Amino acid sequence: MNPKKLLPMFVTDKLAETKAFYTEKAGFTITHDLDGYLSVHYGDEDGPELAFAASETEVMGKLPLFRGEGIIVSIPTPNADRKATEMASHGVTLIGEPETRPWGWRSFMTADPNGVILDFFHVPAENAGADATG
Repeated sequence: MNPKKLLPMFVTDKLAETKAFYTEKAGFTITHDLDGYLSVHYGDEDGPELAFAASETEVMGKLPLFRGEGIIVSIPTPNADRKATEMASHGVTLIGEPETRPWGWRSFMTADPNGVILDFFHVPAENAGADATG
């Protein structure tokens, strides 16, 4: 069966550091770990998934490196406050403390070794049925 979710892929020269960050600090699970390619998912198999590729592989040839800025990936988590505490305990630097956003999410951000900003969020029960547009 073909997957029906987006799978952003970032080209990096930091595959080992990326693997360590996602599996040891951010709570992701490896989906594929191949020579020059890594994909990880958060939560169950249908959860958000990210992929990382080396800048030059036999399969895909030479690819331009991701320059480490200008992208935020939002990742649903059961509780952003607990996730922030967990990641901080693993030595991860947070980009601000968890806070409730105007659109109803409670979230915090951090960056992976490549500069990808991760926005871990949950929707508090009091906002779950609210229309985020006001």
